[in-house]
Amino acid sequence: MTLRSLSYDTTSNDTGGVAGTVLGQETNIVISGGKDLDNGMTLSMGGNLELDNQNTTAAGTSDTMREVSMVASNDSMFIGYGRDHGVGVDLDGSVAPHVGDQNDTLAQGSTAFSSAFLDVHAGDHLKLGFNVLGGKLAAYYSPDQGSLGNDSGVPTGGPSAYQLGYQGNLGVEGLAVQLGYGATDDAKTATSGEKTFSKMGISYNFGQFAIGGDIQDFDYDITDTAASKYNGSKGETATRMNATFAASDNLAIGVSYTETEESLGTGTAGYLTQVKEEITAVTVGYNIAGMGFNLSYAETENLGGANNVDTTGWQIQTKQSF
Repeated sequence: MTLRSLSYDTTSNDTGGVAGTVLGQETNIVISGGKDLDNGMTLSMGGNLELDNQNTTAAGTSDTMREVSMVASNDSMFIGYGRDHGVGVDLDGSVAPHVGDQNDTLAQGSTAFSSAFLDVHAGDHLKLGFNVLGGKLAAYYSPDQGSLGNDSGVPTGGPSAYQLGYQGNLGVEGLAVQLGYGATDDAKTATSGEKTFSKMGISYNFGQFAIGGDIQDFDYDITDTAASKYNGSKGETATRMNATFAASDNLAIGVSYTETEESLGTGTAGYLTQVKEEITAVTVGYNIAGMGFNLSYAETENLGGANNVDTTGWQIQTKQSF
């Protein structure tokens, strides 16, 4: 359950703002099972039924088993099918230490660390991976990003995509590393085209403290026209730096700063418009009688790359699993 309050300042002198408060919820029901195969591998299957206010269709609300997987694995490798679920490397996540939600989630409307280019793992895909260097090295392939598989997908002419990723500790206790690259073969136009994506993240835990961060970059390879000559591409680079302190078994504090530079649309003199968004957040987490509570405060400058659109926000969140 989440209670969030946001205030938007729409001019540089902090006037003319709007504010609002919203209550949200999400319930996840996880189903899993498995069996031993005759070749010595283990077959695992499962899914996550997500119940919230986001699953909507033209006919109304529709909550479905949107995250599913079927993977055969042993001690050295895994192979199978998935949709945002199961063993592998999910680059939409982060190794940057944090308490509660990451600051780009707290800043609703932010463009930082957008998952728009991470649709290989989130969509229907085939996966192959290996357990190496204290972690997992995985490759994903999605033949048609335009279709949602159901029991048998219908090709829609959407782009195919691939993704490579590693996540682990490289054999060093307290270290966490995440590396990844992906691309799609979208049709090239003056406003969109082939997407390329890369991400690097690292963190280190020493006692009660943890520090780390990550960098995410993606680009469109667009047509080089007179109106868009910014290296024939447009995209976004986000950099995040986090630190946490576990004061006790029940109390933790986290701070985070994110800077996002984005090339939006076309500007004058044949160059793309350059914008910058900055997010600073502090979160205090406390365990009360076995239930976790997080209190967060976040400030954002130039939300979504819109100059002089600044926000401040508070969030109270509780999570419980059983």
